[in-house]
Amino acid sequence: MNRSRDPDHLRRPGRPTRPPLTEEDIAREALAIIDERGWPACTMKRLADRLGVRAPSLYHHIDGQRGIIELVRGLIVQEIHDPAILELPWREAIQEFGLAYYRAFARHPNTIQVLSTTPVRNPETLRMYESFMAALVRDGWELPRAFEAMVGLEYLALGFAYDWSAGDLLLEHELVAGQSLPLLAEVTRGQSDQRAVAETTFLSLLGHYGDMFQRPASLADGDLAGAAAGATRAGERFEGADGPERAEGPEPADGPEPADGPEPAAPTTPST
Repeated sequence: MNRSRDPDHLRRPGRPTRPPLTEEDIAREALAIIDERGWPACTMKRLADRLGVRAPSLYHHIDGQRGIIELVRGLIVQEIHDPAILELPWREAIQEFGLAYYRAFARHPNTIQVLSTTPVRNPETLRMYESFMAALVRDGWELPRAFEAMVGLEYLALGFAYDWSAGDLLLEHELVAGQSLPLLAEVTRGQSDQRAVAETTFLSLLGHYGDMFQRPASLADGDLAGAAAGATRAGERFEGADGPERAEGPEPADGPEPADGPEPAAPTTPST
């Protein structure tokens, strides 16, 4: 038998086949490390070890830490973004977006500092922003106001998500009550869970969030002249209120007429 042509003879034992590494694999393992140990622990070496590959292999998929940031951002956006937001009235859109944003980052508080301070390059995140603003603009919002609402809602959700992750009460009733601070003592009485405080407060503010962007009725109807007249009348009432009158000072004395000087020279045109 000619062993040189035997396929079994030609086949050499090698490493077991491994499923190809994907960006989603990298993103999920990176997020797991960050959730467990914080962002500084998510080094390229540790991430490669967790994935069972060598660190240089990761650079075929991502460009270092910048790539990790955008992959993790995209993974969290998957927990937030629902394209159906475009079908909701604007108040419901604000509620759904704000609550989903808060919940996602409350699950991953260790990502807040990095993701909230680095420029957004992830396409899924940009599409999420576009959908949210489109829901508001469709219902008559001016685009700058829709953008303000989106940015403000992000800050609100991120702040309370970070607050939710605190282990201890930030304001302890016993400590406050011993400082002769009756209002703080009253409002903190019965509070024992920082997460409950953060979530209850966030949900209350979220319920009224859209109201701060609504114009007064007179402005919404275009009655700018009426609003200006009202402001003028208010100013007149303030000036006419009883109070000490301003003393009149002496008229400024006439000073000598300035002496006539030479005529200024005509400006010259600079050469090019």
